[in-house]
Amino acid sequence: MTKYDSYREKVEQRHNKALVEVMKDLYIKDNVGPSVGAKQLGMPRQAFVYFVREYDLKTLKFGDSKKKMMFFPARQMIR
Repeated sequence: MTKYDSYREKVEQRHNKALVEVMKDLYIKDNVGPSVGAKQLGMPRQAFVYFVREYDLKTLKFGDSKKKMMFFPARQMIR
């Protein structure tokens, strides 16, 4: 049993659905960040981030897009 299983059980019992569904509702649908989401679920921010990574919710939220870089023509760059 990992240290995060107790948080998972508490949230699942309180919301009567799987943690992944609760996390999807908060993190993706409601666009709530880790600090606010953790507070709403009654868990530490570190646990919330752990579950975001475990369920790969960042990919669902932001898609497969990587950090986009802006490219400026040479004349627009500061020298």
